[in-house]
Amino acid sequence: MCGIAGIWRREPPVEEAELQALCESLRHRGPDGGGIWVHPRRQLGFAHRRLAIIDLSDAAAQPMHSPSGRCSIVFNGEIYNYAELRQQAQQRGWCFRSRSDTEVILALYELFGIGCVELLRGMFAFALWDEQEQRLYLVRDRLGIKPLYYGWDGQQLVFASELHAVQRVRGFPLQLNVAALWDYFAHHYIPPPRSIYEHVQKLEAGTWLCFDAVHATFTVQRYWQLPDGEVARYSSAEQAAEELDELLQESARLHCVADVPLGAFLSGGVDSSAVVAYARRWAPVLAIIADFDYAHKSERRYAEAVAQRLEVPALVVPLRGEEFPQLLERFAASYDEPFGDSSGIALLAIAQVARSEFKAVLSGDGGDELFAGYIRSRRELGCGGLPLRSRRLVPFLMRRRRGLRGMRWLRALLPPALRVLHTNVWMYAGQIGTLLHPALRERLPADYDELAFARRYWKPQYSPLRMRLFLDLHTWLPERMLTKVDRASMAVGLEVRVPLLDHRLVEWVFRLPEWLLWSEQHGGKWLLKRLLSRELPPELVYRPKHGFSIPLREWLERVEWQAYVRDSKLWQAGVLHPQLFARADLRSPVTRWLLLELALWAERNPWSL
Repeated sequence: MCGIAGIWRREPPVEEAELQALCESLRHRGPDGGGIWVHPRRQLGFAHRRLAIIDLSDAAAQPMHSPSGRCSIVFNGEIYNYAELRQQAQQRGWCFRSRSDTEVILALYELFGIGCVELLRGMFAFALWDEQEQRLYLVRDRLGIKPLYYGWDGQQLVFASELHAVQRVRGFPLQLNVAALWDYFAHHYIPPPRSIYEHVQKLEAGTWLCFDAVHATFTVQRYWQLPDGEVARYSSAEQAAEELDELLQESARLHCVADVPLGAFLSGGVDSSAVVAYARRWAPVLAIIADFDYAHKSERRYAEAVAQRLEVPALVVPLRGEEFPQLLERFAASYDEPFGDSSGIALLAIAQVARSEFKAVLSGDGGDELFAGYIRSRRELGCGGLPLRSRRLVPFLMRRRRGLRGMRWLRALLPPALRVLHTNVWMYAGQIGTLLHPALRERLPADYDELAFARRYWKPQYSPLRMRLFLDLHTWLPERMLTKVDRASMAVGLEVRVPLLDHRLVEWVFRLPEWLLWSEQHGGKWLLKRLLSRELPPELVYRPKHGFSIPLREWLERVEWQAYVRDSKLWQAGVLHPQLFARADLRSPVTRWLLLELALWAERNPWSL
């Protein structure tokens, strides 16, 4: 796992000093070393920070170049099937100089071209320069596990794992993207392709960007998407469970390949318990357990019970409210754009303790999105209790409403298809307009729509259940859940691997018939629960779902959040509504948190209106 960055510029020449600055800004992502490379014509430069997990030798250092000199690469991530791919390249005559997966990508590109990305199995974001074609490729993995930003201002193309590096590029404009501010409040994150900056975009999961350096033009192309074909047929649940068992075994085996010891985050829930249960068959793991100071948030007793039954040692990480002010500052320093998931604070604290023991850990992220874990009742997929004509008024009422109260009730009245589309929208224009300055609304694009990101993945032929899974896997998962994991872990130089998101496993699950995805008796994840029941007793497998979240209301009482917002650059610059504290509905701790986090980001990062 690493941090990458780079610049292509017409003029002036790319300098070593600015690449060193980019490299330094990503030091936390790769504490084991760094390197830069400047093209002989000085129009292009790469920067890289290294967290060594596979091949700890200097032979695996980056930027890396192919023996022919045709290709240069900076790579962030892990290719889990690299040994198999390495063997294929050797059979075609490639002579390797290292044991790294980075060199495997170089070999595959020279042998097969950019289509080689379809052979890769893992989490990755990389930049590859082809001297022969005069092209720069930026590539992001299928599920968006690893991040990649890029920016173009007409003279220079920049890319980086984090915006912290983009901020160091000489002369690059850092104007706030007004639509992104609205997105932040609507979704609690900023959906791609937008970023918080007007001239910087996120590369979407499952896509690559090809930059033609001769004509200074670029195109973005999708290379992977979820299967849209015929649903698989099974004669019994047991038949499907056996296939799932084989896929989980294989994914766990691949994710346990490392030249360093492995830990595993364990909450006691189905996903993390399954990951630990399968991983322990391939490598010794130590379970890392969070313990909140409020009993209604802590799952320590369940997690410890799982660890005991699976016979894995455990490390308990206490999370206390008195630490919240310090954690808040570290959170603000770790996230490169406004991010509204407050559980990232807890994950950051857990990651820091884990890093004292490990360089790499396993996590159960992705299980909810993949196995319908968020759907708790059939009512969530059924019709609202209003006539069709009346239900058409509900979206209008939702957008006009100024407070958050009653929003869940309104959403429940929507027709099934619309309800799925609105699932992960938390605020609408009526509420956001009470938080941001009225002048910003005038700068909002005329066609702005909170649902635009979700609409791009809309599949009218899908059932509400399959549509919910499809949207979650394309939106919520990569841009909220996996962003949280990446920033919190890489802030302390910790690699997090997610075995439930092996793309072959994801494709298989998405082809399952709906009766195997969700049942009235057990809800979502019932195939996964069926397998886990072979290892754990029913009281641990079939207990009610308990999400990972902090005691936000109680912890916010420990900081003067209003004073912080009033004293912030946001307030002084006129980003927030002048009547914010007089007129806005600030009763919800989530709204308070969103304002506080935005103010914290604005204090620590450069920006302009």
